[in-house]
Amino acid sequence: MKRFVRTTAGKTLLFFVCIVSVLILAGSVLAGAFLLQGEFGFYTKTEQQMAHELAADHIHYQGYGCVWAALNGDEFDEDGNSYYATDGTGKVLYRSYGVTAASPWEYTLVYGVIRDESGGLSELYYIGDTDAPVRNGGDETVTVRVIVPEQSEHGQTITLIGKAVHLAYYFRYSVYPIGIAALLLAVISFIALMSVAGRRPDSEELYPGPLNPVPFDLLLGICLLAGIGLAFIIDDLGSVIQIAAILALVALAVGLLLPLGLGLCMSAAVRIKQRTLVRKSLIGRCMILLWKCLCWLGRKLRGVLRWFWELIRSIPLIWKTVLITGALSVLELVWVLTRSPGMYVIERILLVPLILWFALGLRKLQKAGAALAAGDLSYQTDTKKMLFRDLKKHGENLNSIAGGMSIAVEERLKSERMKTELITNVSHDIKTPLTSVINYASLIAAEPCDNEKITEYSGVLIRQSEKLKRLIDDLVEASKASTGNLDVFLAPCDASVFISQAAGEYEEKMKKAALTLITKQPEKEVRIMADGRRMWRIFDNLMNNICKYAQPDTRVYLTLEEQAGSAVITFKNTSREELDMTEEELMERFTRGDASRNTEGNGLGLAIAKSMAELQGGKLSLSTDGDLFKAVLTFPTIQ
Repeated sequence: MKRFVRTTAGKTLLFFVCIVSVLILAGSVLAGAFLLQGEFGFYTKTEQQMAHELAADHIHYQGYGCVWAALNGDEFDEDGNSYYATDGTGKVLYRSYGVTAASPWEYTLVYGVIRDESGGLSELYYIGDTDAPVRNGGDETVTVRVIVPEQSEHGQTITLIGKAVHLAYYFRYSVYPIGIAALLLAVISFIALMSVAGRRPDSEELYPGPLNPVPFDLLLGICLLAGIGLAFIIDDLGSVIQIAAILALVALAVGLLLPLGLGLCMSAAVRIKQRTLVRKSLIGRCMILLWKCLCWLGRKLRGVLRWFWELIRSIPLIWKTVLITGALSVLELVWVLTRSPGMYVIERILLVPLILWFALGLRKLQKAGAALAAGDLSYQTDTKKMLFRDLKKHGENLNSIAGGMSIAVEERLKSERMKTELITNVSHDIKTPLTSVINYASLIAAEPCDNEKITEYSGVLIRQSEKLKRLIDDLVEASKASTGNLDVFLAPCDASVFISQAAGEYEEKMKKAALTLITKQPEKEVRIMADGRRMWRIFDNLMNNICKYAQPDTRVYLTLEEQAGSAVITFKNTSREELDMTEEELMERFTRGDASRNTEGNGLGLAIAKSMAELQGGKLSLSTDGDLFKAVLTFPTIQ
C-alpha cells in the first residue's frame, strides 16, 4: 500500500479523493446551514411551506421597492412582475398593467410604514404576512400582491428555490453523516497526500516538482490573485446573466481553485521536508538579508561603543571624577542661567541612579572585605553588575586575594595532614621494634648477673627506651590535637573536681620537688562542657611542667574562679630558670623552659595542652612577669 500511494497513480487517486471529499464536505456544510435556517424550518414545516417562505423572502425586496415608489411617487422597475399595492383602508396605491397571464406564483406581502412629524415617509420595513405585528410604533400597513410570471428571471429563481428545497428535504437527515464521512475522508486523504509529496516508491530521497525553484510566497500570491480575480469576474457578471450561470461560474471557480490550492499544499509539504519553506522564499530571503545588514550594523556599532568604552575605562579614577564633576557643574550653570526646571530634572534623573549604583558597588566591596577579615575565604564578590570599572577591578582583586588565601590554606592543611600521617605512620613503625627493645631490656635487667656494668647498662637502656616511647606518644598526640583529628566527647562536668584531683595526684611529686601547692576554689559547682580524659591530660601536662621547672622551696597556686560566665583556672609558679622567651615561643612545639635541656621532657606538653583546650571549646593562655609563670585555662560555664 505504501509503495502504491507513492506512485503517480496513487497520488492522483489521493488528489481526486481529497478534492471530491472537500466538495462534498462544503456542500454538506452549506446544506446543513440551509436546513437549520428559520428555527429548524425544514424539520418543523412542510416542503410547500418552506418553498413559499423562501420564495417570499426572495421577492419581498421587489415589493419593498414598489411600496416605496408608491408612497413617494417615484418611478418603479417592475422587472416583469405584476404588483397590486393597497393601504390599510383598501385604497389602491399602485397597480401594474404589465402582466395579464396567470402564474402559479402569487405572493401577498405586508409592510409596516412609519412617518415623521411632517407626514413624510420615515421608515419602511417588511412584516411578512397579515398576522405579523406592526413594530416601532408604525401606524400604517401596506399590502402588496405580487404575481411572478413563470418565464421571468424571478420565476426561474423561484423554480430553482423550489428544486433546492425539494433536494434539501430529500437529504435533510442524511446530510450530516455524509458531511462527517466526507470530513474524515478529506483529513485522511490530505494527510496521506502530504506524506507522499516528493516521494517515490523505490527511494526515500526527496524529488521536488518542477515548481520547486519558484519561491513559495510567489506561488501563494499568484493563487490569491487568481482567486480574487475570479471573485471579481463572478461579481461583475452577476448583474447581466442568470442565476444558473452564476452558479455554474462559482462551481467552475471552485473546481479550478481547489486543485490549485491542494497542489500548493503539496509544494509546501515538500519544502517543509527540505526545510526550505521560509529560507528560500522571497520574504525569507529579504528577512535574511535584512538580518545580515542589521548584524553588520550591530557589529560596527558595538565596535564604536567598545572603543568609546575602552577610552573611558582607560581614564584614571581621579580624572573621571574631575570630568564628571565638571559636567555636572556645567549642567547646574546652564540650569541657573536658564532657570529651566527640565534641565535640573534631567540632571537628577541621570545623577541619582549613578550615585546609588556606585554606593551599591561600594557596599558589595565592604561586605567582601568584612567577610575576608572574618576568615570567610569562600566569599566571592559579585562584580557582574558593577558599572564602574575601578570598583569592578577592586572586587576582582578581593576575589583573587580570597582565592589565593584559600589555596594557601588548603596547601597548609594538606601539609599538616601529610605531616600527621607521616608522624603517625613512622611512630607506629618505630613503636614495634621499640616495644621489643623495652621488653628484652627488662628481661636482661631481671636476670641475675655478677657484672654490675651490665645491670647499669640495662637500666639506662630501659629508661631511655621509655623516654623515647613517651616522646613518640606525645608527638602523635600533639599532631592529632593540632589538626583536629583527636576524638573529643564533651559532657557536663564540675571544674572543681579537676582541682581536687590534681591536688591529690601531685601531692607526692610536689614534696619531692620541694614545692607547696595552694588550691582555691568556690564552694558551689562550676559546670563546664569538657571531655574528662582530655581535660585531665591538660592538667597533667601543666602540673608536670610545674614540677620540672618551678623554683624549689616556693609556692604553687592552683585556683578556680567564675568570671562573666566563664570558668577560669589559673596555674602560677616561680620559674627556676630565667624566662627569656615570649609566651608565643613557649607555646611552640619542642620548646623547653631550660635552654640547657637538662630536665626531662620533650617540649610538647604546652602545645598539646593548648590544642586540647581549643578542641573542647576552651582557651589556654600563658603570661610571664619576671620569674612568675602563669597559665590560664578558660572554659564557658553551663547551668
